Amino acid sequence: LFKRYGATWSEQDKLTASDGSADDDFGWAVSINGDYAIVGAHLDDDGGNDSGSAYIFKRDGGNWTEQPKLTASDGAPSDRFGYSVSIDGDYAIVGAPYDDDDGSKSGSAYIFKRDDVAWTEQVKLTATDAAQVDVFGHSVSIDGDYAIVGAYNDDDGGESSGSAYIFKRDGATW
Repeated sequence: LFKRYGATWSEQDKLTASDGSADDDFGWAVSINGDYAIVGAHLDDDGGNDSGSAYIFKRDGGNWTEQPKLTASDGAPSDRFGYSVSIDGDYAIVGAPYDDDDGSKSGSAYIFKRDDVAWTEQVKLTATDAAQVDVFGHSVSIDGDYAIVGAYNDDDGGESSGSAYIFKRDGATW
C-alpha cells in the first residue's frame, strides 16, 4: 500500500495473507476504498483445489489489519473466486469466472456487505443468459448501488464478442 504526501508516494504497508501458502496467487486482484482494501487469491485451496478466496484489510491510522477472509458459500474446486475484486463503502464484489453453475466456466460474482466488522455474503450474481465458457466474473466493479460484471467470452455479438452486465441494488436485492 502506498500513501500520497503532496506529489510524493511512499510505501505505507505490505499486505500478506495470514494463512497464505504457495501458489495461492494472493494479490492477483486488488481494490481499495477509504479505510478498506480487498485482495484476491484466486488459487487458494480452502474450498478445494483453486477454489479461491479474498481478503479484506482495514486501515486504522497507519496500520492495516486483516479482517475475516471471504470465501464463496458454495465454493468448489477450480471456481477461482477472487480472480477479480472491487470494494466500495460497505460492499465488496468478488468474481469467480470459472464457476460451473450454468455450464463449464459460465462464471459468477458474489456481493458481500459489511456490518460493523463482519462481511456477509449478500447475493450470488449470474448472467440471465449464462452459457458455458462465458467467464462471467472475469472483471468486476462496484460503486454505490451499482455493480458491473464482465463476461469477455460471451457470444451474443459473435464468437467471444463479450458482454458486461449491470446490476442495481434495491434494499438487499440486486
